[in-house]
Amino acid sequence: MFYLISVSEMHKELYDVIIIGGGIAGSSAALYTARQGLRTAIITMDVGGQLRYANVIENYPGIELIGGLDLVLKVQKQAIAFGAEIFIDEVILLNKSEGIFIVKTRRGSILESLSVIAACGKAPKKLRVRGEENFIGKGLSYCVVCDGPLYKGRRIALNSFGENGIEALNLLAPIAKELIYIVPTKTDVSIQEAVKYGNVSVYSGYRVVELYGDEKLEKIVVMNGNGDREVVDVDALFIELGFETQIDFLKPYVDINERNEVVVDKYGTTKTEGLFAAGDLVDMPYKQAVVSAASGVIAALSAINYVNRRRGIVKNFVSDWKKSGVSQQRRLFRL
Repeated sequence: MFYLISVSEMHKELYDVIIIGGGIAGSSAALYTARQGLRTAIITMDVGGQLRYANVIENYPGIELIGGLDLVLKVQKQAIAFGAEIFIDEVILLNKSEGIFIVKTRRGSILESLSVIAACGKAPKKLRVRGEENFIGKGLSYCVVCDGPLYKGRRIALNSFGENGIEALNLLAPIAKELIYIVPTKTDVSIQEAVKYGNVSVYSGYRVVELYGDEKLEKIVVMNGNGDREVVDVDALFIELGFETQIDFLKPYVDINERNEVVVDKYGTTKTEGLFAAGDLVDMPYKQAVVSAASGVIAALSAINYVNRRRGIVKNFVSDWKKSGVSQQRRLFRL
């Protein structure tokens, strides 16, 4: 269930920690900070991060078999139960002023926090075409799992390919009145799945080149390899083209290595006091779900200690074994 919250309402309250990223690292961090009573916000463009595309995980300790998205959702559910708030949005600006972090999102919201944990790993790839930035959250989405149900019975476009495309097709086709499937090649394996649905029109060998609308997305322009263009009326466009690193907003506050990873110490600490980083974003040698989750927890424990010191609590928090007394509340927001 989603609750709407205005920018002015959000700006009135100070968070203890803002976590950027909704994958296994960010979700694990949120579980720990929220459980210890820190007012915690997760800002993420999607749900699950790269694990959304891991159909089967067999090597996560304690769980014999689970889908990647299911694993992240389990952890997020725990975090929400302890009071963590999740905002589906994109961070575009990070500032620090007089010991307070100020986070601005793509949709114009502003949040303030004592600390930040960057766990954004890789973000969904964008089209980088005319009109794209104007329609994010206004008919344009990079997360079928997050936003697909909002457009039930509508005319939807999907730009994807491969296994990602198959998964997105199987989620959208059953709920859409009509689904326009835009796939970059004429031989992509996902086309075989698309033609199984009577309400799917396939534009193979096409790409999206422009987006139009007034207050929300209304039309997209697609073009094939010959330069032929076509205008398509849509109620929504979903982009599922994989992931890429998008950390420009962090660069003034962190050190970056030759692999474009954020440099942290063993506590997940960056060069900026109060800013921590975790997951595939950081310079750790092994990119595994359990390793990312562990690094998220390390960053969370460090953030807890940092916030406690800001509150005048000197003793460092090093373990988390006892039953929490934090009251449970379930909150999931869309901006």
